[in-house]
Amino acid sequence: MEFDDVIRRVGEFGRIQLRTTIFSGLVTISTAMQMMVTVFMQQLPAHRCAIPDLANDTFEIQGTWHQYLINQTIPVDENGEYEGCLWRRGNDSGNGSVLPCKDLVYDTSVFPRTFPTEFGLFCDSSLLINMVNVVYLAGVAVGAIVGGLAADYIGRKWVSFIACLVHGVGGLGAAFSPNYGAYVAFRFFVGSCHGILNNSVVVLCIEFVSPRRRMISVCTMGVSWGIGMLLTTPVAYLIRDWRYLQLTMALPPFLYLGFWWIVPESPRWLLSRGRYAEAEDIVRWAARVNKKPIQGISLLFDEHSLQKKPSLSPLKIFHAPRLVARTAVIICGWITVAISWYGLTLNQGSLDGDIFINAFVLSVIDLIAYASLFIVNKIGRRKAYCAAMMISAVSMLSTIPVHFFADRESPSTSAVFTALYTMGKLGVSSNFCLLFMWNGEFYPTALRNFGLGLGCTFGRVAAIVSPIVMDQFGEHPVLGNTVPLILFGCMALFCAVSGLYLPETAHKHLPETLEDAQNFGVKRRKSGINQNYDENTPSTFEMAS
Repeated sequence: MEFDDVIRRVGEFGRIQLRTTIFSGLVTISTAMQMMVTVFMQQLPAHRCAIPDLANDTFEIQGTWHQYLINQTIPVDENGEYEGCLWRRGNDSGNGSVLPCKDLVYDTSVFPRTFPTEFGLFCDSSLLINMVNVVYLAGVAVGAIVGGLAADYIGRKWVSFIACLVHGVGGLGAAFSPNYGAYVAFRFFVGSCHGILNNSVVVLCIEFVSPRRRMISVCTMGVSWGIGMLLTTPVAYLIRDWRYLQLTMALPPFLYLGFWWIVPESPRWLLSRGRYAEAEDIVRWAARVNKKPIQGISLLFDEHSLQKKPSLSPLKIFHAPRLVARTAVIICGWITVAISWYGLTLNQGSLDGDIFINAFVLSVIDLIAYASLFIVNKIGRRKAYCAAMMISAVSMLSTIPVHFFADRESPSTSAVFTALYTMGKLGVSSNFCLLFMWNGEFYPTALRNFGLGLGCTFGRVAAIVSPIVMDQFGEHPVLGNTVPLILFGCMALFCAVSGLYLPETAHKHLPETLEDAQNFGVKRRKSGINQNYDENTPSTFEMAS
């Protein structure tokens, strides 16, 4: 009996699949929170040099006498603000040599202790803050690659639970790190588990549901990610010390290990490894849990239960020029979305206004973007992708006239800039999940996983440089802090236009062969494969009506 037929008998989405989805959703929430928490933990507060020979100096002004000492000791920049890393040694006239700080005082009104304040990452050392994010995102890229290989070799369940355990241990290690190097190392492990879990739990879910119910699993993971980001803000608001905040984020994964006894291994993976008896035991157990027992069948699976798909070398893609061009276009989309999303997310602490309000609003925007996946099937992949890219491009490029023509000191200018920043993030967030759904659909069956993996890999690698882009181009003498947004906006504009070349896949048969993929979405006048599919035929990720 074929595997999909068995799934229909035991329940396309019953209690056993619900357990797996809940586990995967909770793990995804924790993964999102571990990523988002860096916005608060690594916040660099306002600071200045400590006044020499003044005991108990504080960033807060203690009185007129303190204000006088600050004015005499701390020089001001071209904007009239106190220099953060310089002090002046001189007389009361204000003349004297300007020297770098020996000690600093910083604003503790929002966060009493952050990662940079504890390890002294100010002034020339501030670049090390963004290096933490670079290392974290490098871990995500490594985890995505290594995790996929491991899941194929030792199983989806084992990899998911081992990564869940390491995710928690890495978080604990980061919370108790004695120095900068230890913290960076533990964050690398946390990032690696981020990359592993993002893939393994989704596969664990979709391999035990029927094809027409897979959209539920995909959307659940997207919404769970948005919920995780949303929950991080109130937790950070209540817990302001970075060590306790990191500790709080590290504990939930240990609780999820209890799902080991109620979440099954993927029977589809077991069949692919020739372990038919184990797969049958799991399916019969699922049938009992779903209250749909299988009777009258002594043997469910054999070597014919999984359809044998012909292998195809990835190099064969060069025999289909149109598919090569589409691959290049979709890779540009992955690079744009990844570098923009991570850059805008991890840098939101630099926005004017209250950091908690900004983070909460941006998280709500992400949640809305992920929830929009439920309507993608109605409007189509291509229209949704190009519209979201155009929204992102117009929003981020609109920061140019705001920077040049608006009053920079006005609160309304900051509000407009933050609104454009938010709308720009809305577009790329919408396309992040959309690309996971759309990317593989115009590849032939034998290369579908390859196509999706190729795009994801380019996106993960591009994300590594996003903190560097935000840091190195964040302050320009002419364009100010708009340079990264201009770069992201131009990339999004290119993707919005080039995306029109990609085929629509909603409600269509997906290509099976390389020739199908070459002709997919193209009307053929001569005899050959007809790619004008019946629009009532669902694609791989269609939901049941």
